[in-house]
Amino acid sequence: MSYIIGIDAGGTKTKALILTENKEIVFEVDSGYGNPNIDFEAAVSNILDVLNACLESPYGPQCKQVVAGIAGIEAGENRQKINQYLKQTTALPIILVNDAVLAYHSIFELNDGVLTIAGTGSISYGRNGEKEEYAGGWGHLLGDEGSSYDIAIQACKQIIGEKETGITYSPLSLSILNHLGMRDANELKGFIYQATKGEIASLSYIVYLQAKEGSQEAKEIFRKAGTELGNQTIRLIKKLGLENPVSIGCKGSLLEKNIFVQQAFQQTISKELPSSIFLESDCIPASGALAISEIYKLNR
Repeated sequence: MSYIIGIDAGGTKTKALILTENKEIVFEVDSGYGNPNIDFEAAVSNILDVLNACLESPYGPQCKQVVAGIAGIEAGENRQKINQYLKQTTALPIILVNDAVLAYHSIFELNDGVLTIAGTGSISYGRNGEKEEYAGGWGHLLGDEGSSYDIAIQACKQIIGEKETGITYSPLSLSILNHLGMRDANELKGFIYQATKGEIASLSYIVYLQAKEGSQEAKEIFRKAGTELGNQTIRLIKKLGLENPVSIGCKGSLLEKNIFVQQAFQQTISKELPSSIFLESDCIPASGALAISEIYKLNR
């Protein structure tokens, strides 16, 4: 029996699976983040850690291919440099794609549709036959609207707005300041410019707790996030020329666990594309390696 190694390298963690041709997972291993735009050397080290663990497992000798979905792979020379590192580790054929592509194929396999992911960052990816396109995924400096990072920044901007206009801090603002051990908005600047992207994004959970307690400010931030993600998805659907009914997959904590974002997202899309089908899936993104391997075989 032959196996395929699937690696999902994102901004928070890296997961690798060894899969049979029938999608059975026979081995899995985790490591730290794999997005090279956070720290190239650390990300590559984490990717190599899981790859080596797979190769050294009892199934390693029967593995025939490596398919890695890596966040930020398109930036600069990331693809070329990471490919070189992997080739120094294994002689197996290697396919490198964006992590959104890997997640897409874990849900849709070889079928058409659109996947929107909203976690620390945000991105949409879709296919229509041989045509594939992205929307979003520009990173926290250029975009990532609707992401946990963006939500946290919007909440922090609200604190600043209240400070500058002399308005009493809202319960949402106070909850964030208290969480950070701060008393005043003036202390926010130090945190924002020194914290990691993930540390900032984690503040979105404080916003979520406030929304559950009835904070209208928190609910509005989530409503805007869901609306932005919905509009991003609609743009991609139109760009791909997909016809109704369109299948839409959702991944990431905001679209899988946050009811406020979920509702705004689905309402925004359903208003313009009422026949849309929203898919829920607990598939592990790295399992998309099988479908990607099959596509590459078909395109040879």
